[in-house]
Amino acid sequence: MARMISAPVLSQEKRERYDAFRQERTFNAYSVGNDTVMTRIRHKSLDCSPGCAVEATLQLIDGKWKGVILYHLLQGTLRFNAIRKRLPNITQRMLTTQLRELERDGFVLRTVYPEVPPKVEYSLTTRGQTLEPVIMALKAWGDEHTTFGHVPEICADMKGSPTNS
Repeated sequence: MARMISAPVLSQEKRERYDAFRQERTFNAYSVGNDTVMTRIRHKSLDCSPGCAVEATLQLIDGKWKGVILYHLLQGTLRFNAIRKRLPNITQRMLTTQLRELERDGFVLRTVYPEVPPKVEYSLTTRGQTLEPVIMALKAWGDEHTTFGHVPEICADMKGSPTNS
C-alpha cells in the first residue's frame, strides 16, 4: 500500500505574503524547502496605473521566441520551415506553440492552402504590423547595449560570410 505524502500547511506568514501578491500556485506539490509559486497577471484589470499598459504589452509578446518570430515576419510572409531555419535553436513544438499564441492574440495570420502536402504560410496581421516600431526599438537597443559571442559559422548564415560582418 503506497503511503500518501501531503504538502505541509503554509504558515500564516507565508499565506499572508502570497495573498498580498495575489499569486497563483502552479500545482499542489511542495518543492523541497520552498513553496512553488509562479506569478500570473499581477492585476485583475490593467487600468490601475500608467505602467499597466507596459505590463499588458509585455504579456502579449513575452516568451523567448515571440519577439524574434515577429521580427522575421516583419520581412514578409514565411512558411513554417523557413521560420524554423531562421531560428535553429527552437524546437518544432515550441515554434508551433508560439505561432498559435501569436495567432490567437491577433498578431499573426495563418493561411492554409488546400494542397497535398499542405502548404501553410504565416504573415503579420495589421495589428501585428503595428508592433514594428516596438520590435525595431528592441533590436536597436540590443545592438547598442549588448555584446554577443558570435560563432562565425552561425553568423555567416545570417549575414553572408564571416569576413563581411
